[in-house]
Amino acid sequence: MHFRRPKSRVEAAFNLTPLIDVVFLLLIFFMLTTTFRTIFQGIKVDLPTTTTPQEKIEENIVISITRDNRIYLGAKRVKKSALVKLLKSRLKGRPGLVIINADKNTRHGQVVEVMDLAKQAGAGRLGILTSYVKVVKKGG
Repeated sequence: MHFRRPKSRVEAAFNLTPLIDVVFLLLIFFMLTTTFRTIFQGIKVDLPTTTTPQEKIEENIVISITRDNRIYLGAKRVKKSALVKLLKSRLKGRPGLVIINADKNTRHGQVVEVMDLAKQAGAGRLGILTSYVKVVKKGG
């Protein structure tokens, strides 16, 4: 007599462990090799801090004031006397946001003067760039 042998079925199973290892290695590789863009790349100033979150800076006009009171429009150094004319040409009739990127050790009067000049040039809104610091409240 001829008996039928049951066919042994081999179930196909995927071992996901090596795939997950490769994905994590790629993730770590990209995290380590990525260069992150800062909010504003340009004049190096020591910013004051704030406890409120900031809006993203997109295509705004940035005026930087260094510790020694040098003024930059974007990355170009400008004199205070030429600032209004240059700002007017950048704004071109549209009221835009002008961001003041001033070092925390800059004289307060210098920042106010630059803000006044920006208003004279037609800036619709003014902002001051700060560093965000998360405050942890103690106690309950």
